[in-house]
Amino acid sequence: MDKKLKCLIGIIVVVIILMIVAVATSDGNSNNGNNEGTQIKVIYDGSWSGALSTGDGSSKTIEGTGNETINVTNNTLDMVSANAQKMDGGSGELKIQLLKNGEVKKESSTTAQYGIADVAA
Repeated sequence: MDKKLKCLIGIIVVVIILMIVAVATSDGNSNNGNNEGTQIKVIYDGSWSGALSTGDGSSKTIEGTGNETINVTNNTLDMVSANAQKMDGGSGELKIQLLKNGEVKKESSTTAQYGIADVAA
């Protein structure tokens, strides 16, 4: 076999290996694989506001309009609690979910005007 052909075959093999590695390390999720750890997901068509607290004593205000997923951490925590309240007086369902590694662990919902839903785990 001639040197040029051996070199070409070597390059092709390296490219194939790199493609396999790239495919194996990407998971194809639209959230860039960010379904590890703990997340809070609020599902509501209108505006909402609430709070998020973790077992380490930290808390913060959360707010938004429409559906939103909030990353709590890349590690699963012992305790997380969150709530969300409708801010627009709508009668649609507001749902809040606590997810760990992409799996819903707790969820709560309300259809009351200015209603509050909360989760803790």
